Amino acid sequence: MKTFQLTLDDETARVLDRLAKGRRGGRSMVVRAALWRMAEQDRFEDYLDWLERQPDIRRSMMRALADERAGRTVGHNQVVKRFAKSRRD
Repeated sequence: MKTFQLTLDDETARVLDRLAKGRRGGRSMVVRAALWRMAEQDRFEDYLDWLERQPDIRRSMMRALADERAGRTVGHNQVVKRFAKSRRD
């Protein structure tokens, strides 16, 4: 493992201390976990960018937007009610 030194403002240091309290690994573990979460988020955003560039996905998204704007969509609550009714029938 490598050791790093970093500077935090008082509020961020308090947050770090609060998160580290009672966790094995303390501050270092919290910082490592935060870095991994950021890396995962970056990978997910890269995937979404790639997905949006796919022609079939892009066409599907454009059709969905047009349907929404034209009022050809069903709200979540309506879908839940319809699904519950179809299960009862």
